[in-house]
Amino acid sequence: MAWKIELGNSVVYGICDGSVARDPLEYLLGSTPDDWATHADALDQAGQMVNSFTCYLFDTGSELVLIDTGFGANAPEGMAAGFMPDELTSIGVSASDIRHVVFTHLHPDHVLGSLDANQDPFFVNATHWTLKREVDHWRSTDDQRAPRVLSVVEVLEGAGVLNPTDEPTPVLPGVERIATYGHSPGHTSIRLSGGGDEVIVTGDLTWTPVQVDHPEWTSPFDGDPAEAAATRARFLDEVTASGTPFLAGHHPQPGFGRIVSTSDGRRYEALPVLDG
Repeated sequence: MAWKIELGNSVVYGICDGSVARDPLEYLLGSTPDDWATHADALDQAGQMVNSFTCYLFDTGSELVLIDTGFGANAPEGMAAGFMPDELTSIGVSASDIRHVVFTHLHPDHVLGSLDANQDPFFVNATHWTLKREVDHWRSTDDQRAPRVLSVVEVLEGAGVLNPTDEPTPVLPGVERIATYGHSPGHTSIRLSGGGDEVIVTGDLTWTPVQVDHPEWTSPFDGDPAEAAATRARFLDEVTASGTPFLAGHHPQPGFGRIVSTSDGRRYEALPVLDG
């Protein structure tokens, strides 16, 4: 089910491609059973951490911008994912309507939905934005995911729709990329703004709201764990000071919240959304 928030006259839709339940001790390194005992409300009834695969559609009124594409038609067999195309249809959007696709990074769960089941570009009229350093990384690594990532990169390059920039330059007014390196070499977050309001799409900066209390917890998927933790801590400090809401694609849906200061530190506060 899609949901939305309004930014002035613009709208941000949360498009859930699926979800997966994970062992929190295995996927948040440094956490302990005692830690999770104090955060039981962040786990499901089986004691698992539920991670969503959420993409975000930004409707500026004149442009449609999709941030990340999930697994789409290329979801792994047996995984509860691949719902992004149907979710777009449910809000009356065709893949051909989208003019910009912005990747926070090129991990498979953020890019495989860029191709259809025939391995052709799914968003045929869209420019696909990433960073050159991110593409270069996947061309130089022995990471076992690299062949699948590069298969997407090469199709988009062959179609002339991939735009890897040297720096995280703005995509268009109201869509600004922010360097948040560490999870991957070219990981970026996306600041969306409209009508004086703004929100930040954080990519894989956090996996759970509990990391607000524990930014030092890293993930097995962090390419540079130390840099990822430092980036996360800096970002959390910044949005605590500014009050800027953020959209975390792997938090349980809707994953829209902000951090508020308290007498003994800070806490994550979920914010309401509207049905899409």
